[in-house]
Amino acid sequence: MTRVADSTIKGFLYQFNKTLIEILDSEPDKEITIEGVIEDIDITSNTGEVTAIQCKYHESASSFTTSLIYKPLLQMAEAYSKSPTTKIKYKIFIHVPSEAGSVRKITQTEIDAALSTQDVNYLKIVQRISQPFCSSTFAKLVDLEFGPSLDTIEDIAKEKLDLLKIKSSDTSCILYPNAISQIAKKSSLTDEAHRKTTKLEIEKFLSGVTNTVITKWTLALKNKKEILQSMRKQLKSNLNTNSQSRYFYFEQNSINDFSNNIVTFISNFISIYHCKPSHIKTPLFAIDCNRGTIEDLAFRLYKKGIKSNTGLIGNNFIPEEFYKEPLLKKSSNRIEEREFHVRLLALTDYPNVLAHKKSDEFFFICNAIPTNVDTSDTNVHLVGVNNFNELEYVMYLRETYE
Repeated sequence: MTRVADSTIKGFLYQFNKTLIEILDSEPDKEITIEGVIEDIDITSNTGEVTAIQCKYHESASSFTTSLIYKPLLQMAEAYSKSPTTKIKYKIFIHVPSEAGSVRKITQTEIDAALSTQDVNYLKIVQRISQPFCSSTFAKLVDLEFGPSLDTIEDIAKEKLDLLKIKSSDTSCILYPNAISQIAKKSSLTDEAHRKTTKLEIEKFLSGVTNTVITKWTLALKNKKEILQSMRKQLKSNLNTNSQSRYFYFEQNSINDFSNNIVTFISNFISIYHCKPSHIKTPLFAIDCNRGTIEDLAFRLYKKGIKSNTGLIGNNFIPEEFYKEPLLKKSSNRIEEREFHVRLLALTDYPNVLAHKKSDEFFFICNAIPTNVDTSDTNVHLVGVNNFNELEYVMYLRETYE
């Protein structure tokens, strides 16, 4: 991961943790908008007043300078200038290593400095601010809070999750990763109404989760090792069940070097989990690709001795052919030959095929489960790992993930 990418992910994680803390600190039915209309976090009181919070993470800054907050300050000034009579209070929540644990008002001098900036990145925002603009009045509405480090804010969020007292649940490896993933998921939704939540809603969601969830966000947390170990432990008993039907969904761009590693992964999986006479359920691998990619993958697997069922008869896809059971050639309680070892599905070309037959388990190798895939009555695992080493580790195909 590049330094810029790492910094970006930390910035979002800082925002998600602050969002989680605000939710857990609120009244059960108080409405909070994730990625609000105004700022990163919009908190609406019972009287209709809004507190709009924008989060910034600057762990590499040696000291605080006003220029670090020019952008959020100007964005807030623009929002205020459009509706100065609206009951909105603003807060910039920022981490700078040399500052922590204090809250103060933004000064008129700091606002005027931002308004006078010649930085080309901010001039368009300044030009959009409606005039006349009273910086002294606006200053009274803006707080500047210096927050703790990312590691510390993670610990604070976990402590507040502990206070929910959800029975028989692991805060560090189940509740916390699921909470962060849920907030990240909501933050990406287009409809503002779907980005709204309450403490009661989050608590109800967390009370129903039983498995560790892995996404790019949870793997960026400081307890990545424990999260991977937790999922590995949870999957062990499931993987040891011989008669389970298992589906995999791969989003190619969500895992590093997909094309060069997918054949090896499928081969390794088959060699462990689909090699005995008791392994009677053919695994299905659905990929967000077209038919041409699947045909190429089937040929590459064939060269490794693995036969695939793609459901294709000539140029036509036949669901009944795809889901048929393979013919087996047995001898002395051994399977000498299978008609096919895996099912391969080009989900881009045939998006509705998965609805024809449910699996016992569904592994999603992506950062968010596609909304067009029905996961009801199925044991679902979100395994949004970064690479195939991590995937093989949690599935007991290798002993380390590094």
